[in-house]
Amino acid sequence: MKQDYRDLSLDQIELIEKQTLRTIVQAVQQYSREAKQIFETTAADSPGEIIVLAEDLTQYALEVAELYPINKRFAGFIDYKRARWLPTPYGLIPQALLVDAKASKENFRETLQKSQLPMDAEFRKKTTGEVVQLSAGVLPHLPIESANGGVLPAISTSIFVHFHYKDAPAGSDIYRELKGIYVLAIPHGILKPRYNPNPDETIFGEGKHSPARAEDARIRVYYKSLRTARPWRLQELLYANGSNGYTQPLWRDEDAVGMETTTEFLYLER
Repeated sequence: MKQDYRDLSLDQIELIEKQTLRTIVQAVQQYSREAKQIFETTAADSPGEIIVLAEDLTQYALEVAELYPINKRFAGFIDYKRARWLPTPYGLIPQALLVDAKASKENFRETLQKSQLPMDAEFRKKTTGEVVQLSAGVLPHLPIESANGGVLPAISTSIFVHFHYKDAPAGSDIYRELKGIYVLAIPHGILKPRYNPNPDETIFGEGKHSPARAEDARIRVYYKSLRTARPWRLQELLYANGSNGYTQPLWRDEDAVGMETTTEFLYLER
């Protein structure tokens, strides 16, 4: 039985991230009706407060997504952090699950702080052609000492849950309208040859930060680029065409030849 992710193939690492994303998408779908009600009827006076609201809702949604826990606490600038065992066909793999919540009126890109970046990134600025490089801020794994003298490397898996909203219609009795929830799986650093082999083949772009104000560097992941690289890494749970207040339960994937597919999945009420 394998316990060290470094003994796995790149395809197996991808499947670990895909299976993790499946459990989170299932949990978010099942919580989507209550999430919409709370998101739209809770007062928040600034975009920052709305992000805090999204953080709370993500925590609530993932209450049912826990697997076999590992009693290990760790710090970091990620909203939801859990060490756990992840059952796989090739072994019981220790995992450091990192889930960060976002909320904005955009639905085409994600801004990551360096502390949230799981792989060394490089891209070319469109305006100047300059190559920008940013080293990963997320460690590839969390070392956990075993009871019998070994060290278990808990693979870091980075997921982002993005609440996309619009201003409420005039005269409405809600504060804002939640349009959909996007769930992204950002690749582990070991997968860099597949997702960012050079500055011109990349899922990354320039983030918004101010060096003059000594702000930490930021980087952006563009939904279109991530979806093109692997369709399943960007999931969209949209309220349009949903039923009974839930988002529409559609899972995006790819077939044997890499063509994008969409399949409806079943879910339970919360």
